[in-house]
Amino acid sequence: MFANLFKPKWRHSDPDVRISAVAKLSPDQPDQLSILRQLALSDSSPRVRISAVQRLQDTDSLLQVLSASSDPEVREQAGQRVGECLNDNAPSASIFSLLEQVHDDSARTQIILNANGLKPDSLGNVDDEHLLVQLALHARVADTRKAAVKRLSNTSLLEQVQRASRGRDKTVHRISRDKLTALREEARQQAENEQRRQQLIHQLHQLLMTEDTQFLQARAQAAYQEWDSLLHKEDELHARFLELSQQLNERLQRLVAEEAAEAEARARREQQLETAQALLDQLDALDVNTDTDLAIELANVEQAWQALNPDWLSPEFKQRKNTLIEPLQQALEARQRFETARPEIEHLLAQEDGAAKSRLSSAQTLAAAVNWPRSVAAPALLQSLNDLIETLRQDQSRLKQAARQQSDEIVSLLDQLETLIEQGNVLEADKLNARLKHKTGELAPALPNTLENRQRQLNARLAELRDWQGFAAAEKKDALCERMEALIGTEMAPQALADRVRALQQEWKQVDATDPVHSQKQWKRFHEAGEKAYEPCQAWFASQRKQREYNLQQRQQICEQLTAYIEQMDWEQADWPAVEAVSRTARNEWRQFAPVDRAPGKPLQQTFNALLRDLDNRIKAHRQRCADTKEALIERAAELAQAEDISQAAQEAKQLQREWKAAGPTFRSRERALWQAFRKECDVIFSRLKSERQSEAKAQQSARAQRQQEPLGNDQIQALQRLDQLATQAEEELATDGQSETLSTLLTEAITGPSPGARWRERMGQRLEAIRSISAGSRSIEAQLVDTERAARELCIRLEILLGVASPEEDESLRMAYQMERLSQALEQQDDEPTPAALQALALEWYTLPYHWHFLELHQRFEQLQTSL
Repeated sequence: MFANLFKPKWRHSDPDVRISAVAKLSPDQPDQLSILRQLALSDSSPRVRISAVQRLQDTDSLLQVLSASSDPEVREQAGQRVGECLNDNAPSASIFSLLEQVHDDSARTQIILNANGLKPDSLGNVDDEHLLVQLALHARVADTRKAAVKRLSNTSLLEQVQRASRGRDKTVHRISRDKLTALREEARQQAENEQRRQQLIHQLHQLLMTEDTQFLQARAQAAYQEWDSLLHKEDELHARFLELSQQLNERLQRLVAEEAAEAEARARREQQLETAQALLDQLDALDVNTDTDLAIELANVEQAWQALNPDWLSPEFKQRKNTLIEPLQQALEARQRFETARPEIEHLLAQEDGAAKSRLSSAQTLAAAVNWPRSVAAPALLQSLNDLIETLRQDQSRLKQAARQQSDEIVSLLDQLETLIEQGNVLEADKLNARLKHKTGELAPALPNTLENRQRQLNARLAELRDWQGFAAAEKKDALCERMEALIGTEMAPQALADRVRALQQEWKQVDATDPVHSQKQWKRFHEAGEKAYEPCQAWFASQRKQREYNLQQRQQICEQLTAYIEQMDWEQADWPAVEAVSRTARNEWRQFAPVDRAPGKPLQQTFNALLRDLDNRIKAHRQRCADTKEALIERAAELAQAEDISQAAQEAKQLQREWKAAGPTFRSRERALWQAFRKECDVIFSRLKSERQSEAKAQQSARAQRQQEPLGNDQIQALQRLDQLATQAEEELATDGQSETLSTLLTEAITGPSPGARWRERMGQRLEAIRSISAGSRSIEAQLVDTERAARELCIRLEILLGVASPEEDESLRMAYQMERLSQALEQQDDEPTPAALQALALEWYTLPYHWHFLELHQRFEQLQTSL
């Protein structure tokens, strides 16, 4: 009780007493300001804490309470007090600096709600986007809220502002919604631009790897132009583009050189084929029976044939040459062999005794040595030799028939002898061998060769068995053990090491088969060494087996996916380019997963081949349907070309063109021919329609035709050239300095200067508008250069079409597209003939292109075409 009398009132146990004491504390005195901060932060009574906050007047103390207090009411009151303090004399910049030090959103909200000095012109120094969110939602001044939301760039925070401002602040809600839309559109455009760049990189890589080189130059140029039209930066994709474009250009140069070399080789090949055909005709005219100088003729032909390049001769030429020359050579060679063997044949035929088997063998040897061709009649002496062979064969057959009854007994004796040799029983084997020799000696001429060969082999084995008795086998086995032990720890490829171990094991079996001792100690030594030497191979073979199993599983998955794709596909509505891509991808992936085990892999390969055949047949059927459809369209176009009502025919022809585009591609070998045939018929239709329309409207068009045929006067051309000079100077200034002093002179000249004519004033006005857009910053020079290059290239193509001159290879695809557009708009064609007015119009149109001076190569091409007239 007495303690309360001596301690300060702000420490009293009664909250009301502490509140009264707080009201008497002065925030101007440092010690009492410290007491107020302490009470605001740690007093047990919320009312005391709030009273202490209300007494605080400096922002540092209030911010300390905001950051340290956990009482929401105290924090709210502190935020209000900060705002009240700031409203007195604090500038906007200091308020924003203070807000950036506060990291609690609720505290920031209270400060912003109570601060009146937040002005939008000071927001340029605020970088904290979370603070900008609070300002956009809670600032009292509408301009401050608008300025804050305009400075936001984080999409998630903008979404937060958009949700929070819905129904509360239409302006902030609209600005946040528009910024979100703009940011998302920018992100989408950047993503599309990046995706297209990646697609172009992939397209260039495909062009670099493709085997189809038709129109390769045009396709590459189109990819280059599209790349230039995209927004890009110096990154990895750009470096990859430069690398691929360089490789592709090098490949195109090689293709040009290869085509020239092929043309030269083709001419030489045709000349050689004519020579080869003459030699074949010469061989065909030779007669084996009447030509005495056949050897000389054949040598001459062969010498001339060898002078030819074998790589240029087709297999049919080589096969026909072999077919013609083979019987001739065989006849010559057989005649020489017969003359060489004649003495021996005569001697053999003169013999009347001797062993029948040896005579038969000699006769057969002589007949085989002569090898007289069956297609040529044999001499009488050779025919007698053949008769002797047939007689001796019949005699030999009768002897074999007589000996066949005893051959079973001999076979049994040979089996017994082989068993004894394998058992190492040399003594019993020698006895049985002597008995066998006596038995076969009587029947030797009639015994089959197989029995004689087997007996000789067994005799050799028996002799070898006798030779290897004793220590010979042991020494060989010791050597094999040493060789096997030398393989332990050696650094060899697993497959080579395994083959070496198996080879030594095979040698051991061969040695052990003749060893009568069969030492278990040597075998254990050899076996243990082989196990240690083979250990490194086990892991390798296991990994190879796992790899083959994995490859087999992947191939099974490919077959399952391909089967499911074929079964689930609606072939009436199939995406055929995607089907072809699936077929190519399946083949590529199948080749990647190799090798596999042969036994399970073979039926899987057959299944895969069947699936691919199914896909290929469907693709071929679709292309055939496309070809049939286009042939039908060509027939219909041919009928329309002969129709009486050409206007109706032209309308139907346009519908046929749309059907042609929708039909899809057919076989590559037929597509171009079908297109040319279709285009020819359409040209006839639109040419007739144009002639008919021109004749019907000749009176109405005569005035306009007269104006088109009359070239402009010199004054008009000079006026257009003057505008072109001023526009070029303004464009150069914009390109170098970013601003133009000539632009005002150009505007004045365009308004008050001599007129180049209504048509060219309008066209030059379009160029002037482009320059003004670039000067105002609403359009970039890079974007304008892309449009101008496209227009300048089209002008060159139009002039080349008008003059009947071929376009460069890189512009063939653009020329084809332009001609296709003209075909679809045949009624609007006005430049079929190269009249002076038409040529002058193209030349003057060049002046109306913005930045045309930038494209020197196209300008030189355009001028060369004009000077060639």
